[in-house]
Amino acid sequence: MTTADQPAREVLIGLVNPVEGKDEEFRTWYWQTHIPEVLTVPGFVGAQCYRLDGEPGQGAPYRYATVYEVEGSAAEARGRLYTAGLGFSDLLDLNDMIMAPFGAPLSVSP
Repeated sequence: MTTADQPAREVLIGLVNPVEGKDEEFRTWYWQTHIPEVLTVPGFVGAQCYRLDGEPGQGAPYRYATVYEVEGSAAEARGRLYTAGLGFSDLLDLNDMIMAPFGAPLSVSP
């Protein structure tokens, strides 16, 4: 819940894969270097990383998902992320990744 003194929060969901055969090295870089760098970008306040159980397939083509919590607009945060000058690794498969902004949580009524 957002109060007057607390900014609204949204999420940016990243779906990524490592380069084939580089899973171990990718995880080390991603969690020890990349995520801490992202959290220095203004508006990024948290990150939760998830690994797919089993092998990627037709229903779930990505091995890793990261849910970034951001203050304010997730779409604007994505723009800041792309222009922040963060380093990328050749361990990350840049040919097929998704960075999707999701707005404020929806209310569910019975």
